Amino acid sequence: MARGSAVATRELGHSVHPEINGLDPDRWYFYRFRAGSAISPIGRTRTAPPAGAAIARMRFAFASCQSWSSGYFTAYDHMSREDLDLVVHLGDYIYERSWRQGRQGADAPDLPGEAVDLRGYRLRYAQAKSDAPLRAAHAAFPWLVTMDDHEVDNNWAGDKGGIGIDIYRVPALFRRRRAAAFQAMYEHQPLRIAQMPSGPNMLLHRRYRFGDLAEITMLDTRQYRTRQACGDGSLTSDCDARFAGDRTLLGARQ
Repeated sequence: MARGSAVATRELGHSVHPEINGLDPDRWYFYRFRAGSAISPIGRTRTAPPAGAAIARMRFAFASCQSWSSGYFTAYDHMSREDLDLVVHLGDYIYERSWRQGRQGADAPDLPGEAVDLRGYRLRYAQAKSDAPLRAAHAAFPWLVTMDDHEVDNNWAGDKGGIGIDIYRVPALFRRRRAAAFQAMYEHQPLRIAQMPSGPNMLLHRRYRFGDLAEITMLDTRQYRTRQACGDGSLTSDCDARFAGDRTLLGARQ
């Protein structure tokens, strides 16, 4: 058993990201948090097998593109009852605005407008976490997460805003928006201290191994990419930019 304390500051939304050392590999652990007299529900997580250890089986699920306003998260009801070692989330954990209205009769209200600042992004994560099946899946398994575009802005690329509010296409304003989005993501996701953002920059590409059986590389396809060519998804046959050899999705370092 391990026990410790951490300071949950207002600056990081009262979140904590403890990194526990000395745990045995390849086993399940249970955890909970206490703040004053409040005690959290019990969750569980798993440590990976030792590097290079012979492993016969690994089971994981992946999820992505979960727009709260578009419908219910019933897939997580099923996922939390599965026999899994891991959940991998590929991005679009939140959507910066409500795209469709598919939650008829929902208990929690939808959010108006579009998230562009820290308060707005925090509310979007709180909205997602209001969903009991999603909370159950988080409590049942360890998660690996990365982002896609909607954690910040639809179809954004590098220092360029996407196709949302026009003023945030100004690079300086978009970087401010991106910094707010990255902070909210760090506050609300199971990310390590190495992923703590520095303003509009956040290290999300990283690699994990599961014994000798699996290697999972988490990619960042947004921060380092070239802006989308040819009208950003429009059907075209006469756009030379699509053949440019210097275009990149991942960037040279990644």
